[in-house]
Amino acid sequence: MTSDARPRVARTHRLATLLLCASVSCGVAWSEEEVFVTPISGGLGLFDLQASPPPGAGVTGAVVLLDRPGRGTPLEAPLRRIGDRWGGRLMAGEDGDGSVRFSVVWSTPEGRVEQGPIEASAEPEFPTPDWAKGAVWYQIFPERFRNANPLNDPAQPGVFRPAWNSPWFEVSLAEVEANWMASASLGYTIDPDVPGGFLYNSVWHRRYGGDLQGVVEKLDHIRSLGVTAIYFCPVFEARSMHKYDAADFRHIDANLGHTGVPRVEYEVHPDETVDPETWVWTPADTYFLEVLLPEARKRGMRVIIDGVWNHTGREFWAFQDVLEHGADSEFAEWFQVRFDEEGQVVGWRAWDRENGYLPAFRQVPDSQGGNLHPEVKRHIFDVTRRWMAPDGDAARGIDGWRLDVAAEVPQGFWREWHVLVREINPDALTIAEIWFPATDFLRGDQFDAQMNYPFAYPVLSWLGTTPGTTAAQLRRALEAVFIQRPEVDLVQMNQLDSHDVERIYPMLNNPGRGYDQQARLFERPAADRYDPTRPPEEVYRDAMLGVAIQAMYIGAPMIYYGNEFGMTGADDPDNRKPTPWPDQSPYHPDDEPMPELVREYASWFNLRSDPTLGPVLRYGSVRHLDAGREDVFAFVRQLNELEVLVVVNRSRTGAYDASGLLWTLGWGARGSEPVATQSARWWLIRR
Repeated sequence: MTSDARPRVARTHRLATLLLCASVSCGVAWSEEEVFVTPISGGLGLFDLQASPPPGAGVTGAVVLLDRPGRGTPLEAPLRRIGDRWGGRLMAGEDGDGSVRFSVVWSTPEGRVEQGPIEASAEPEFPTPDWAKGAVWYQIFPERFRNANPLNDPAQPGVFRPAWNSPWFEVSLAEVEANWMASASLGYTIDPDVPGGFLYNSVWHRRYGGDLQGVVEKLDHIRSLGVTAIYFCPVFEARSMHKYDAADFRHIDANLGHTGVPRVEYEVHPDETVDPETWVWTPADTYFLEVLLPEARKRGMRVIIDGVWNHTGREFWAFQDVLEHGADSEFAEWFQVRFDEEGQVVGWRAWDRENGYLPAFRQVPDSQGGNLHPEVKRHIFDVTRRWMAPDGDAARGIDGWRLDVAAEVPQGFWREWHVLVREINPDALTIAEIWFPATDFLRGDQFDAQMNYPFAYPVLSWLGTTPGTTAAQLRRALEAVFIQRPEVDLVQMNQLDSHDVERIYPMLNNPGRGYDQQARLFERPAADRYDPTRPPEEVYRDAMLGVAIQAMYIGAPMIYYGNEFGMTGADDPDNRKPTPWPDQSPYHPDDEPMPELVREYASWFNLRSDPTLGPVLRYGSVRHLDAGREDVFAFVRQLNELEVLVVVNRSRTGAYDASGLLWTLGWGARGSEPVATQSARWWLIRR
């Protein structure tokens, strides 16, 4: 038995049925027959069921009579044949007590035979939050989302503030002069002869003034796309535009949330120490907690933020103390620092490079797979409590975390941190940034889900980044990805792109490189051609097939901000342009917003809120079908009595007749018109 199979055995209940009787007569019975219940959610009464048929020949089908709290008649749902057994995914509803009650009814030559009644728990050993199952995510890169309050725009030395709609690839004379002046006073170098020239010497210093007020201003737009949860890239105090170089985890960056004129340079509050009792609430902190979070929840959206527990920025208050006091600093053990004989700092280990901009926290060995230094761990635990339960009130805090470079932080730390998170808020979500299949991190003791790059790789390969990828290869790849416990598979964050990769449209417009390969323009020789401009219409049509798969497939799809407007961009920093809001036009032709895409995104992702289709798309199982063509990908979602068939045709020339698949599923005779009933829906998605 493989290690991947062990969690499945642990969570599956085998129920021995001792009495079974026919609904017509009690003359048919058998004993020691097995029913397998895989619990998924006690709160939803959600579970997978497999049952073996009665002995003998002639069994033609089975249905489940499932009791639903508050409803008079049981739900009757057909089971489907799964090898030698019959099975399906079932949901009783949200008003139960965590247990489910049902009977299995078989059709035999002797009549209907009922197996049950049976009662089982639907609560798994390691539950994941129900609100995150099948959620629709929207990722926000705050500095580039929207500037609603110019009063809090960055003003520190060395930054340049271009107009929101200024052409990205153009460096104005004013920007050149500002950067030359800053380089002279701050000591950094601008070399016009390096790849990228003035542009990529300058772009890192641009600040567009995006802020949390801008997010609040556009929450209705986000919700209109069908979004139910928001993921923020880092919002803590930091010098950079990306803010993965934290200066202070204790405070929201004043450039993002301050309602008036912020500080020019960050300074630690004079009364604050490592003791959380001394920590104050700044205007930016208060805006985040008392305005943004309530406004998002008012619209039915949850919020998680980025936790970067592996490293900080050079400006981090404790690291600055080490630079100032050397080996005598009380924080000297927090980082991996080298000192000379006098105790002065001579170097440090950093995430980006030796003596780099991102000093790494010290790690220590332990019996659980390593840990962070105890004092670092204590500080991160205090920060976690602060944002999850401000002043001890979890109802005012965030709904969870996305954890940066999670595989580079010791697993012993994650196990302890996971316990803390669950103690603060049992309904909080944790998502790890892990780019490979993360089974070892998803066993219930570390994370609920991962940023599901392993979903993006095969989907985009099939859509065109790797020409020649077949539907069979796509099926096998996705079957290898979704092997976790079902409560994990339902919360996997299925993105196509993000702030760390080139955007989907240029990715598909520059095929043959695989996923996000050789896509940084400033690192490519001029002869190595890469087209960063707006792709032709057919590429957008290809991309919409990926959006449709996201919307209809198992898991929790994620939209990267601005994709709904057709934003282009190579790898960072080009994938982090300002959002092309229509009220900020005119833009460069490559950046003009595409309102027709906004409507298409909304049409797909709002299906997950549809009263009939929403539950099967959020909570249902998935099984793949062989469509008989390598340019056609087909799968079925199933929950209770409802099945949804999705057929995706990537061909630019060949039509596809789906009636054979419908016949295979028993939805109609071969060659007949497709059917759509209460118990069967289908989508044929084509370019």
